[in-house]
Amino acid sequence: MKSYALSVILAAIASSSTSDVAAFSPTSINSRLQSSSSTSRAGSNQQLYAKKKIFIDGEAGTTGLQVRDRLAKRDDLEIISIADELRKDVNERKRLINEADCVILCLPDDASKEAASMVENDNTVVIDASTAFRVDDDWTYGFPELSSSQKDAVKSSKRISNPGCYPTGFIALVKPLVDAGIIPA
Repeated sequence: MKSYALSVILAAIASSSTSDVAAFSPTSINSRLQSSSSTSRAGSNQQLYAKKKIFIDGEAGTTGLQVRDRLAKRDDLEIISIADELRKDVNERKRLINEADCVILCLPDDASKEAASMVENDNTVVIDASTAFRVDDDWTYGFPELSSSQKDAVKSSKRISNPGCYPTGFIALVKPLVDAGIIPA
C-alpha cells in the first residue's frame, strides 16, 4: 500500500484543521475518535481516553500487513486482531467489526461489501481499501487534498473509500489545471 493510502486512513480519524501535520498527531486522532464515540461512551474519563480500537479485516494480506505494521508503532491505538483459525468465521468477524472504533477493509471487492454489510455499530468508522465503494454516493471519496470541503467530508465521514493510486495520480495532476482554466472541466 502506498503511504498516501495510509494518510487517507489517518485523515479519516484525525480532527485537527490547523495543519496537515497536526491533523495526523496522536492527540488529534484520539480527539476525532473520541468525538465520534463520545455519545455512546459518555461517562468515565477512563473510557474517553482509552486507546481506540482498530480492526483490520484482511490484515493477513499484503495491504493489511503494511497497514498493521504502520499503525502498530502508535501507542494511542489498539489493534484488535482475529485469530488465524477464525479468519473465515463470519460471526467472529462481525463481532470484531462492531467492537472496533475504526475498521479498515483490506479485502477484495466482494469481501469488502460483505464486511461493510456487517456493521451495526453507528459509531464505527469504516475505511475501504478496495474499489468496491469508490464511486458509491453513500461513501466519502478519501481524497482530502481535492478541496477543503473534501477534507472536512473525510474527517467527518463514517464510510470512506480509498481513491487508489492511479486516480490519485491523475486527479492530483489534472485538478489544478482544471481549477486554473488551463484545461476544460
